[in-house]
Amino acid sequence: MLSFQVIARPFRRVVGFLSLSVLFLTSCHKEPVEKVEPFLADSSLVSVYEPSALALIQSTNDSLEYRPADYTMEVYRLTYRTSLAGGTPILASGIVYLPRQPKAKNYPLLSFQHATAYSPAEAPTGNSLTAPSFSYPLYFATHGYIVVCPDYLGYGQSSQVSHPYEHRETLAKASVDMLLATKEFLEAKNRTTNGQVFLAGYSEGGYATLSTQKMIQDSYATEFKLASTSCGSGPYATKAFFQHITTQPTIGKLANYLYVWQTLTYNELHGLNKPISYYFKAPYAEQIRQSMANARSITVSFHEMCTDTFRADVFDDTSMFSEALRKNDLTGWSTQTPLHLLHGDTDEYIPYLNTDKVYESMQKLGATQAQLTTIPNGYHVPTEVVFMRRTLEWFEKAKTKSVQ
Repeated sequence: MLSFQVIARPFRRVVGFLSLSVLFLTSCHKEPVEKVEPFLADSSLVSVYEPSALALIQSTNDSLEYRPADYTMEVYRLTYRTSLAGGTPILASGIVYLPRQPKAKNYPLLSFQHATAYSPAEAPTGNSLTAPSFSYPLYFATHGYIVVCPDYLGYGQSSQVSHPYEHRETLAKASVDMLLATKEFLEAKNRTTNGQVFLAGYSEGGYATLSTQKMIQDSYATEFKLASTSCGSGPYATKAFFQHITTQPTIGKLANYLYVWQTLTYNELHGLNKPISYYFKAPYAEQIRQSMANARSITVSFHEMCTDTFRADVFDDTSMFSEALRKNDLTGWSTQTPLHLLHGDTDEYIPYLNTDKVYESMQKLGATQAQLTTIPNGYHVPTEVVFMRRTLEWFEKAKTKSVQ
């Protein structure tokens, strides 16, 4: 902004001239327009799957019918800008499956949040995508969706940081920013969608998906018109979930690894900074301190590993750990768009109570668009296949209802 110091003089004519000059110069001066940095940092073509190659793919499960499309599938890797829990900028990555036909069609967007990745190779960009093979994202893509697959923080481009396991804010932000980057990517390629956005994910992906839906509903409703969301077997009700696993028998081994991972993530990202021995008894604390992977070999129930102090914190609403649970809890709000929740009632890793609590909370808040599907005798891994099949059925019914 230009500034002028006008010295008072006894001549009104001079003062008037200066006033007009200031007005003229000020009106001609334009404030600099702040440059908004795009979300998309880079994109590269990974592979192209021709219809003949897609036709050779076999489903990995007989109950999940795979019907290859009669069009080409382009697979792209995107690098995009997002941020860590504290707001520090970071580059992340993901995969986009882009259907292509001789006569272009406007497909809907489908953001697919992956389940727990136990190694970098299990993240979307960690998979070998040079040749087509059956995967859940490809399953949806070949039914006519532009499928967006964020790696999450800690994988792919952002592998230099630890993955923030079951952390609501960063999972949602990484997913939303990937969608924003995808919109820029499609615009650069002169590709349009039909205006609909679908969200889907199972296990950690289910939690990430519901977190993403809430973030879109709260802050990005004008950018994305949600058509339908499908969440499977996620640990949504973190408070009730931790009260359960710290007091009730669990199956040990892999379950212990998951629960330890989530506990230590909250300890770090919410600034609790307690030693591992604060949460877990000897000899388990030392085993975990040496390597978190050691939790996979601990056979006792998780609640037997927990210290009395940790357990008390879980139940004490004034404790710092309870505050961390509250910030990551997905009860206490209601969906404004169609939401499908699916969970097996005998899930041995993520208890059914998580979905039950979320659904009950939404019903109390007057939700009319939330639907609960309970799979009788449904264990965690087998129910995943059921979830994918049901999700496609739900989305196909909504896909014909264009929001444009």
